This record gives sequence, structure tokens and C-alpha cells, in this order.
Amino acid sequence: MIINRLLWFTLLFFLNSAAVNAQQVIVKDATISKMVDDVSATNLENLVRKLVSFNTRHTLSDTSSKKTGIGAARTWIKSEFEKYGKLGGGRLQVSYDAFTQKADGKRIITPSVLKNVVAVLPGTDPSDKRILLVCGHYDSRVTDVMNVKDFAPGANDDASGVAGVLEMARVMSKGHFRSTIMFVAMVGEEQGLYGAANLAKRAKEEGWNVHLVMNNDMIGNSYGMETDIKNNTMVRVFSEGVPAAETKEEATMRQSIGAENDGMARQASRYIKEVGERYVDNLTVKLVYRRDRFLRGEIIHPFLCKDLLL
Repeated sequence: MIINRLLWFTLLFFLNSAAVNAQQVIVKDATISKMVDDVSATNLENLVRKLVSFNTRHTLSDTSSKKTGIGAARTWIKSEFEKYGKLGGGRLQVSYDAFTQKADGKRIITPSVLKNVVAVLPGTDPSDKRILLVCGHYDSRVTDVMNVKDFAPGANDDASGVAGVLEMARVMSKGHFRSTIMFVAMVGEEQGLYGAANLAKRAKEEGWNVHLVMNNDMIGNSYGMETDIKNNTMVRVFSEGVPAAETKEEATMRQSIGAENDGMARQASRYIKEVGERYVDNLTVKLVYRRDRFLRGEIIHPFLCKDLLL
């Protein structure tokens, strides 16, 4: 009798253990895993070092030199996108989003021609009009925001983000996706988010269906200025709760059902956490339920502005 009970409990133990182990199995899509594996740390470092080599990428710096200044930097970024396009079968559409920025009396002293660098990977489903926009800013600065000559490497702010965008374009341009993916190196972030504002305005005027804007800023920082704690296994994802263009009726509905945490940005951030941690080993995605860091301005803001809102 005792033996039978022992066998019974042993059997239950193994059955329960099997059930627990089965629940812990993480199913991964082979295509996504392959893309993640294709990301190269060496490539990312080389991209950052190349961007640093332009001495300064100040928005108003030299545009005629082939070696230094914002002009040389954007020419090189465009050539990198074009190289990736050829490797990916020629589907990546690379261009400048050029515009003349008026003087603002603050950080733009004379009318200046600025250029975002854009690479578009068209979606494969004609019925899917969504655009997923991934960006980082390629301009840099020293403490004096109007100093256009001194060495401004901007390795973390934001060569790291642009390197991430370029590497994503290299890897993903070989694939086929239902929705259109737009990779953008933005200009003028440090002078007042001008590159992002122009692209957001263009998107509104041309009726783009921008489904998601993912901005990569200072993604290579392993030391935080506020805490001085080294952590190279965590990334923060910021997301707004209440939409900037919320109508009075929408606000009433949100308040009545308590939906402050259920907007599209919050849902997207939770999905990014789930998928990011599933496919990248030793990664922790920390969700920060704010549009951005306190009193900071980022590329994402013009896309949330009521006047430019998509």
C-alpha cells in the first residue's frame, strides 16, 4: 500500500514537472531569430566610429567637405543605405528629405537647407497601408549649441541610435514584410527637432498611415548620468498614455473606463517588451510610462504635436 502511494505521488510529481516545463517553453519564429542573429556588434561599433570621424555633425556645420561636417556625414549615411539596398535586392528606396529651415533667431541664424536621410522598404501587401518608422538623429553638438567647428563626436548622442537604424536597415532590407518600413536618420534634433518636424508635416500633408514611430536615442549608453550605475543589459522604452489630439468625447470615454494605460503607444511598448525579451538573450526592456524623460525634447514629439499629428 505504501509502495503504491509512493509510486502514485512520484508519477504526479513527474507529470506536474512536465506540465511546468511545457509552460516555460518559449516559441520563437525562425525568421525573426535569424534577423536577430544577423545583427553584428562589430558593425555597430564600426558605424559609430565612422560617424565620430566626421569631427562634428553640427546641423549648421560644413556641407562642402567630403571628410568633415554635416554634409560629409549625410552623404556617407545615404551611401550606406544604398549599399544595403543593393545587398537586399534593390528594394530599398533611398533619398534625401530636403527642406529649407527658416531662421528662428535662436539656433538657426540664417535660412539653411537641411536633409533627413530616408530609406524606405516597401511592404509586400498592397492592402496594408501602414508605415513603421524607425529613426535616430545624426547631428551632434558641444555644450555651446551654436559652435559649428569644435570636435563634437556624438558617439552616444546619437551616433549609437543612427548605427542601430543603419544596422536594422542592413538586416531587414533582405526580408519581406507586409507593412512598409521607413528607416530615417534625422537632422536638426539639437537645433530644435527640425528634421522630425519637417517629416511629420510631410507625412500629414501626403496622408501617410504612420502606425508606429520608434526613436532610438543614446542606445549605447551603459552608464546613466543620474545614477552612474553600469547596465548594458537593459533598454528603456518610453510611451505616452493620453494622446495629444484626444477629443473631448474621447477624454470622457477614457476617464469613464479608466483607459489611461490602454492607448496604442502603451500597447506597442508592452508588445516591444514581450518580443524583445523573447528573442534577445539577457535583455530587460524597462517600460517607462512617460512620453519622454522629464523636460526633454525628442524626435518623437513633432509626431505627437496637435498641429502635425498624424
